[in-house]
Amino acid sequence: MKKIIDDAFLTMLDRSDLNIDRSMRGMFGGERRTNAFGSSLDFADYREYLPGDDLRLIDRNLFMRFEKLYIKLFTDERQLFHRIYIDASASMNWGEHPKKETALKMAAALSYMAVRHNDRVAISTVHRDKCLPVCPPFSGAERFYDAAMKMNGIRFSGETCYIEALSGKEELGRDDGFSIVISDFLNEESYRDTVELLLFKGRRVHLLQVLSRDEIDPGFRGRALLLDSEARGEEDERNYRVTVDRARIKAYKQALSVYQKELRDFCRARGAGFFTVCSDDPIERILFNDAAREGLIV
Repeated sequence: MKKIIDDAFLTMLDRSDLNIDRSMRGMFGGERRTNAFGSSLDFADYREYLPGDDLRLIDRNLFMRFEKLYIKLFTDERQLFHRIYIDASASMNWGEHPKKETALKMAAALSYMAVRHNDRVAISTVHRDKCLPVCPPFSGAERFYDAAMKMNGIRFSGETCYIEALSGKEELGRDDGFSIVISDFLNEESYRDTVELLLFKGRRVHLLQVLSRDEIDPGFRGRALLLDSEARGEEDERNYRVTVDRARIKAYKQALSVYQKELRDFCRARGAGFFTVCSDDPIERILFNDAAREGLIV
């Protein structure tokens, strides 16, 4: 668990929360206010009494003034159910500060913020065409620590196909919380179907792209055999020999910038979130600068 969280890490998160900026259905018994009326202690409005209403909610003072029966309405509070998907492909091992470490810390941080407000969380890995639960869905601090321990045991290998994995998952939820996908998004698969599927389910969707420093700003020059981290040996067709010079570096950066803009524009046009972080950056900067700026946390 030391790899992901410690007391200082959790203390840093105590004043932050997921940015719940619209009403979602959720389950009864939580702490998230909705636009619906319910049974919390927070007064919301009045309406005229209808047969079958709880007589205990009748406001006697209004009856005395208007000689009509009115009942008090209170805000509804729900428990949301957030789902976090971690790309467990081999490419997440890459980097001097491996991308997987940032992915796990972000998953832990977002989970902790959720359970502090009595929400439920499910953490799954996406590996090849399977969506595999890291642990049973949980809420509460004790279950959070159990989940963090199990995240330390995640193995990153092979490839990932998001849409096939999520399409085969029995329960994606519907209009009851966030769906957060943490990945480098550097495979050849289109991310569009994944986003569309989750939005169709009424989820609040965020894509978090984690890249290493040398993926953002390559510093290598000269002749090289570039090995795909998800390739099966040196003879895999995804590997290739190349001479890396200034022109190739410039072309690579331009292509990456275009791809990231495409991702960002696609997500924003549909009300989903997207942002990129560097695995070298401190987790505090990622959370309180990047994630806060993009509206994932407050």
